Amino acid sequence: TRGAVRATRHLLQRGHRAVGMIGGTAGWVPSEARLAGFLSALNGAGITFDPALLALGDFTRSGGADAMTRLMGLTTPPTAVFCANDLMALGAMDVARDLGLAIPGDVALVGYDDIEAAALVTPALTTVLNPAYEMGRVGGRLLLERAANGYRGERRQMIVPHRLIRRESA
Repeated sequence: TRGAVRATRHLLQRGHRAVGMIGGTAGWVPSEARLAGFLSALNGAGITFDPALLALGDFTRSGGADAMTRLMGLTTPPTAVFCANDLMALGAMDVARDLGLAIPGDVALVGYDDIEAAALVTPALTTVLNPAYEMGRVGGRLLLERAANGYRGERRQMIVPHRLIRRESA
């Protein structure tokens, strides 16, 4: 959720008000959390959510392309799009290029996960670093601590911060 808030705020701080989202599979927890973060950032900026600006993909490049095609086909398309993962953002970039749109001039894009390809495409993709390795390390450490205590005591929750990686696409 926090990473999606950070990504959406980044777009809003650049003056975008018609911000769309390419979300992942409905009902999947990370997808729902990223949507919640997107909505929270819009709400915090006083922007009413327009359901037409949400298009679902399936966390694939082709799913992102299909969703971007829907968004860009709107009478008033978004000027910025937050994508729930980098693969869908790459698909969105493909469509923007095919339509002759400049990134970020005509449409700004932000992805999520910071996969290796995000830094290799042109323009390089602004994205949220999803610290999966660090989350696994912290989770393993917490599990070992609980096991050493016979699984007694209070449960602890650790928050591993996400980081916005600013590149050229937004």
